[in-house]
Amino acid sequence: MSIAVVVASIVLAVYLGVAAILNLFYLEEARKNGQRLGLSRGLSRFIGACQLAGAIGLIGGLFWRPLGIAAAVGFLLMMIGAVIAHRRVRDSVLATLPAVVVFGVTAFVFGGQLALVAV
Repeated sequence: MSIAVVVASIVLAVYLGVAAILNLFYLEEARKNGQRLGLSRGLSRFIGACQLAGAIGLIGGLFWRPLGIAAAVGFLLMMIGAVIAHRRVRDSVLATLPAVVVFGVTAFVFGGQLALVAV
């Protein structure tokens, strides 16, 4: 596995782990963002649980690739949903940018994991 894929997986897992904590405990930043996007408290917590499971999956994927691939696919789908949610409420490009960047990093991790399985 390339060093870049390992580093990207770890950075992404840490970022999403922090986001999971914000959403799971419905902290102020998550509450504001969720209200702006029209997300209920329950949905915000569900997203946080998915983020936490996926972050754990990304780390686990460093040792067992199918887990990393599954986690990456889940995050790709989640980030597509995030971009759609931001565009639906007509958020600025700047407000949508984190979801796009996370999508890009996740696509890189997915591609790196998938390439190793195909070899």
